[in-house]
Amino acid sequence: MREWTPRRVTLALLAGVFISTFPRFLMPPMLLAMAADFGTTLTTITLAASAYFFVYGLAQPVWGLVSDRIGRVRTMRTALVLAAIGDLASTIPMPIEAFVVVRGLSGACMAGVFPAAVIYIGDAVKDPRQRQPVIATLMTGVAIGITLGTLLGGLGIDTLGWQPMFWIAAAGSLVVSWSVRRLPEPVREKAPPVREAFRIVLSSGWSWVLYALVFVEAGVLLGGFAMIPASIEVAGGTPAVAGLLTASYGLSVLVMSAAARRASARVSAARLLVVGGIGAVLGFSLLAIGLSAPLVVASVVLLGVAWVFMHSTLQTWATSLTVRARATAVSLFAGFMFLGNAVGTFLAGVALEDAGSQTLFLIATCVAALLTVTAAAARRRFEHRLV
Repeated sequence: MREWTPRRVTLALLAGVFISTFPRFLMPPMLLAMAADFGTTLTTITLAASAYFFVYGLAQPVWGLVSDRIGRVRTMRTALVLAAIGDLASTIPMPIEAFVVVRGLSGACMAGVFPAAVIYIGDAVKDPRQRQPVIATLMTGVAIGITLGTLLGGLGIDTLGWQPMFWIAAAGSLVVSWSVRRLPEPVREKAPPVREAFRIVLSSGWSWVLYALVFVEAGVLLGGFAMIPASIEVAGGTPAVAGLLTASYGLSVLVMSAAARRASARVSAARLLVVGGIGAVLGFSLLAIGLSAPLVVASVVLLGVAWVFMHSTLQTWATSLTVRARATAVSLFAGFMFLGNAVGTFLAGVALEDAGSQTLFLIATCVAALLTVTAAAARRRFEHRLV
């Protein structure tokens, strides 16, 4: 049996991050077609995507506690198998109300994968200064998941239909669960009792600041992005075109992950947040101007910059909140992120249907600007406390 080198460990975690990202980006290019199949509105079918994110967020603390008891690797494997069952169940003919519930349960199952990978790194990499580049590396898995998810979602709905896309997601989850079965468990601190773990995390004012920031960040960046394919289709584009154009987001995340790894070694976290915020403001501004192919590609590339630089910085911050209750801190961080994603996706869908894409992306621009200023100022104050 081959030795688990750091490179092999990283690749295994990347596979987990990839398959946990892939299903989240399948649905946006398929929303309008799925709404037509279910005989419902865009706002209603968006509830299915929002339910996935919402329950995904609520389940995070539960999975964090589970990973403290059974280990990070077993948590990832269990979550992947359950998520595969949820994706397969999603293809069974059912009313829209039942579909929303099933997608919510699928989100709850998949919720154990990404946080477990981040906690794994927090346990294995003891020096906080070395964690940022490693966590930024996980963005490669995110990038591939985004790219394939948006591409297959757009192309698949025009060819095979939406059900086979969930079959693919289920198969991927099972394959990754099998591939990480012998991943070595990192040495971790003894977990405190559940009540004590939550007290440690939630008694810190900085925890609440960080969780508020990631809630808004996910709401605007992921919620706004989720409506780009639908905006293109409302404007007359096909799902395939929408998927191809928005797939540039994943490629941007892939390229920028390498840049973020290098930058994190010499640039302060506050400045990384500013770089990400500028990308978000410019990206949404371009979408507010118009939805031509060049503007969409340029905007999603900038939004990829925003996600890599801003989110990886906030994520690394979460691993430094506490050592004793790291799993709880990171799980709550991911929970607030996906709650923000759920709320943002739903509100963006309502704004698109009621006010149009220009109003939607103008609002997103303003929220992104406010978020950038607030996040950079908060991180700078936090850094001064550490000196």
